[in-house]
Amino acid sequence: MLYSILCLNVITIAFVFSSVAPPFLIYVAPSVLLVAGAIRAYSWRSRRNKPVDPDRASAMLQSVHRFAVGFALAYMAWTLALFLYGDTGRQSQLVYTVVITDIICSFTLAHLPRVALALSAITLPAFLLLLAFSGGSDAKVIALNLAMVALFFGYMVAGSARDFERMVEAQLRSVQLADENRLLANRDSLTGLPNRREFFARLESALDAESAGGGLVVGVIDLDGFKPINDLYGHALGDRVLRECAARLELFSGGATTIARLGGDEFALFMRGRSSEDDILQLGAQICAALKAPLKLAEIHAGLSASIGFARYPQDAMDAHRLYERADYALYYGKQHRRGEPILFSPDHESKMLLNARIQQALRSADLEKEISVEFQPLLDVPSERIIAFEALARWTSPELGPVPPDLFIPVAECGETIHLVTRTILRKALAAARDWPEDIGLSFNLSARDLASPVAMTQLAALIERSAFDPGRLEIEVTETALISDFEHAAHAIQRLKALGARISLDDFGAGYSSLAYIHRLPVDRIKIDRSFVQEMHANSAARDIIKSVISLCDNLKLNCATEGVETLEQLDLLRDYGCNVVQGFYFGAPIGQEAVAEMIAANRKADEGQSLRA
Repeated sequence: MLYSILCLNVITIAFVFSSVAPPFLIYVAPSVLLVAGAIRAYSWRSRRNKPVDPDRASAMLQSVHRFAVGFALAYMAWTLALFLYGDTGRQSQLVYTVVITDIICSFTLAHLPRVALALSAITLPAFLLLLAFSGGSDAKVIALNLAMVALFFGYMVAGSARDFERMVEAQLRSVQLADENRLLANRDSLTGLPNRREFFARLESALDAESAGGGLVVGVIDLDGFKPINDLYGHALGDRVLRECAARLELFSGGATTIARLGGDEFALFMRGRSSEDDILQLGAQICAALKAPLKLAEIHAGLSASIGFARYPQDAMDAHRLYERADYALYYGKQHRRGEPILFSPDHESKMLLNARIQQALRSADLEKEISVEFQPLLDVPSERIIAFEALARWTSPELGPVPPDLFIPVAECGETIHLVTRTILRKALAAARDWPEDIGLSFNLSARDLASPVAMTQLAALIERSAFDPGRLEIEVTETALISDFEHAAHAIQRLKALGARISLDDFGAGYSSLAYIHRLPVDRIKIDRSFVQEMHANSAARDIIKSVISLCDNLKLNCATEGVETLEQLDLLRDYGCNVVQGFYFGAPIGQEAVAEMIAANRKADEGQSLRA
């Protein structure tokens, strides 16, 4: 637009002076100006929709400044030369055209104030001086008027330029804030790794790129033993542990591998390209080894390990969330069976996932009052071999699935809210059955981690115990280390509520997880129950025997009772008696039995205690 108007005004001035000025000023000089203006106009129009990088933009602006000054000087020299050949009317017309041209140039260049003011400084002063000193009083008034208009317009241009710069700065700041917000939304603030949102966005993008036939592997990583460190030393040091683990994981990122933190102590990765099973497991072993290396922080030297589950595209799933679910299931399986090792999702895992889905669906529609039953397994005092309590064990017979073992349906129930209803049903039936037992026979009952973490569930369970006719002093609640690790604060509060009712507390499966003396020290524990895995390895593994002896000695020193589960042979019982174990439980004394058989077992045990040997 600028150069189009300039060309039009050049033609107008040349036409006005065509009859009085020499041909050079009428044809040659205007032609040069017209060609230069046309070239610049075409150049700008051809580039108007093309992207320009900052360096190129800076060079273009400098070019505008140089060309504008040169063009203004040439234009000024030409118009001043024409002024000398004109009469009063033509001179007035020339001054009018030059001033109008200057105003239009200043307006079109308002966003380039230095260029606009430079043009005004070149073109206006000479004509204003000519008017002021070569004309009469009318010319002087006109010159003063034009000077005031020029100054006012220069002020307007400067103000417009400032407003424009502020608008640009505001937009740049807005873009910067948007970038920062986007970074915050997609980055984990603690470790600096991509977060869950960014991980799945990148994974889906990678899957789109690999859909033509490539391969991809997703891994889910969980730290083993982080919760005890976090609970024992506080969240500040726990955060430092997570940052250190993230730094170790970042060593495996880059190229085809992306590492992210999904939340808590859970991390994830995906790796583009086809990889063999051995390559995947080797990478997993390297990651586990890196995270297992001792943490040497200023305050502590801590040890962690990690479990990792892998799933492959396209063998295991075809979309991001299904891949994650299968990798997460492989992780879950690994933590249950091969903690601290990499696990690759397999067809067997797929079958178990489908079975879990069927169990979950059946649980949702189950009539638990009719379908759930309770069996009881005795706990015996070692010196006398007298039954002192029974542990309540859940049994579920589904109309659709048939009998479902508790090690299958309890974990599935714990994945949702169903576990609370299952727990209440089992406890109510167990308390009702135990009312008819002799007063010196107690009831042992397992609580889920989900129950301990739910204040609502604990309130309902406490009310159920209070309403029952069973003495809470005869009730022993078993909690696992896993339940404590999951949410220690809520678990501790729940245990205190149960203790206030009069119930006793037993720490179950001790030694199977990340045992911490902090739990024993900070909780009102009455008994420690050694995990069955150590008993099963007693004869073949001296380390298992040493662990059992150490735990029994620990219980003696802390004035705690000690129970051992999983006793299946006379040899195991004799060793435990020699080690000083207080209470035992296992198939050697009897398999779990129904409520109707409990009275017969108690009677037989009492009779044996009076003179007959239970072993016979």
